[in-house]
Parts: sequence; structure tokens; C-alpha cells
Amino acid sequence: NVSAALFDLNDKTNTWNAGGKISASSLTNSSPQGSTVTGYSHSAYFGKTSGNFNFNLRQDLTNNKYNSNDLGYFTFNNFLDHTLWLQYHWLKQTSWYNNFYANFNAYYSRQLVPAAYKTSYFNVNANSQLKNLWFVGMVVGHDFKYNDFYEPRVEGRVFKGWSDWFIDGSFQTKQSKKYTVNTDLLFVKRSLFNSTRYLLTFTQGYRFSNKFSINHSLSMEPQTNNAGYATIDATTNDIIFGRRNRNTIENIVIFKYNFNSKMGLQARVRHYWSKVDYKDFFTLLENGGLQKNTTFNQNVNEAVNYFNIDMTYTWEFAPGSFINIVWKNAVYTDTDLVDEDYLKNFTHTIRADQNNNLSFKIIYYLDWERFAKKK
Repeated sequence: NVSAALFDLNDKTNTWNAGGKISASSLTNSSPQGSTVTGYSHSAYFGKTSGNFNFNLRQDLTNNKYNSNDLGYFTFNNFLDHTLWLQYHWLKQTSWYNNFYANFNAYYSRQLVPAAYKTSYFNVNANSQLKNLWFVGMVVGHDFKYNDFYEPRVEGRVFKGWSDWFIDGSFQTKQSKKYTVNTDLLFVKRSLFNSTRYLLTFTQGYRFSNKFSINHSLSMEPQTNNAGYATIDATTNDIIFGRRNRNTIENIVIFKYNFNSKMGLQARVRHYWSKVDYKDFFTLLENGGLQKNTTFNQNVNEAVNYFNIDMTYTWEFAPGSFINIVWKNAVYTDTDLVDEDYLKNFTHTIRADQNNNLSFKIIYYLDWERFAKKK
């Protein structure tokens, strides 16, 4: 059993807002001597919602026995989080912008049992809509050193991570144009192993007509000297971490064609490639630190590929009633070859075994009132 009560309150002028959630879970073991585990979770927030200056202060707590997996998506429990958001916005137009927003965000998280610090960060960001209806934005922030209780993959162990500084810039062109661009570039500098991380997201679209359009999205995330879990040494039972280079590339192309206002065809083609190339190995110590390991020499490099085609034909043959025909093609590969270039890797991927599915679905909306009158 999982039960929750939620509330959200505003004053008469809609200036101040307070709300939250209280939830409990109760899971009983099905064995004859089954025991019941009861968990608890709550959220509470308070803020100012009108005027040029707004803010929100929030607390989220979930104990280590709370579990709502059977009734939704639930990732982890056993945490106490605090979040602060501040914003000031200028809505009066000037000679170069229509609006301008400046924000400050701060976050602090702890583990409940046993009580321990997890992570914290802050960032300052600004974004604006310009007179030509472009959007531009920038974020600068800092992540403090953290304790990661999940990366070791063994309950009760911890990895003491790094601190970092990051900067991010983005812009988006006017969306009513035939050709549109949306791009974002992130740079992160980490304290551990002098690691760097980049993330480039570039999305473009072209509307050939009111019936036909193409959109393309490219995401590239190269990382050097990243630190993370590698494996567990079968001989010593040690948790092995590695200094590795990571690179992830994702390409998505979407084709849309509308035959008329009731009938359309959409195809989505996606290729995801992520590889990890280990350079050095370390043993995770009991205190969460890393110690150089010169005896472990297994090949734990990995390159993963996902290639998908999803094509959907939709026809609304009556109000609220649809015929959907869907074809899905899926390819998955997992190998230790990490020195291939993109094109060579892609060629090997599309030549691998494929899984094809074809589905047909009819949804018919029955207007009971109209049916009853005819009868």
C-alpha cells in the first residue's frame, strides 16, 4: 500500500505560495512469517510567486524504508534534500530585449541512514528573449566535493568524488522561421585527475511546407580522465575504479509528413554510441578514496550502440478515433572495440542482427449520448 496527501495553497493576491506532500508505503512479505516494512516520505515548499522578484525554498525527505516502485517510477530513497531558487526578471522591453531573467540556484543533500553528507552545488544563470525573438542564456556554477553512495555498486561503500566549475551557453533562433537552430555548449573542469568534460547539443529543423518537415539533433559528450566504477576483482573481491576517457555521440533525425489534417506519417531514426577507454586502475578504499592498482589488468573497455527506427502512421478516421500502424526496428551491440572512428563503428552496427516489430491498433471513441438518441 502506498498512500499520499498533497496540498498547494496561495494567498488571495497570489503573491505567496506554500505546499507539499506526505506519503507512506507499506510492503508485506508474502512468506508465512511475512514482516511489514513501513516507509515515509515528505516534501514541503514555500515561496513568492508574483512581482519581479520570486523565490522558492524546498525540502524533500525520504527514509530508507520508503518504496513506491509498484505504483510508479522510483529511483532511490534514504535522502534529505534542500533546494533554494531565487529569480529577478525584467519584463519591460528595451531596445535590445523583450524580457530578461537572472536566477540563483543552490542545492544541499544528505543521506539519512547512516547520516552523511552527499552533495551540494550552486549556479547563477541568466537568459533573455531578444528583440528578434532569439533566446540566449548562460550558466556559471560550482559543484562541491561529494560522497557517491551508488557508484561503488556495493551497499555500504562510498566513493569520494571531485569538485568542479562549469560554464554553459545556449541560443535558440526564431521558431517561426522555416530553418531553426537550437544549440547548447557546456564545459566542466574537475579537480580529480584534472578531468574535463564537454557537452555540445545542436538541434536544427527545416519546414519545407505546412505538410513536410525534418528535424536533426546531434549530441556529443567527450570526457577525459573521468573517474568511475570499472568492475569487481574476482580474485581479491576489491572494487576497481578506473581513470578513463569517455565519449558519447547521439544522432536523431525526425521526418514528419501530414497528408491532411487527419492523417500523418512520422519516422524517427536514432543512433546512440557510447564508449569507455580505461587508462589506469585504482582500488576503492574503505574511506572512499582511490589507491593505484598495478596488478589488475583485465580489459574492461566497452562500446555500446543502439540504433532504432520508429515509423508511425496515424489516421483519425472519426472524432477521437484513430488507426495507428507502427514499425519498429532495433539494433544493439556491445563490444570492447573502442578505437574505431564513428563511420566504421556505425557500419558495424547496422550490419548486426536486427529486431523488427509491426503493430496495428484501432482506438474508437463511442459517443454514448449520440448513440442513445439514435436508439
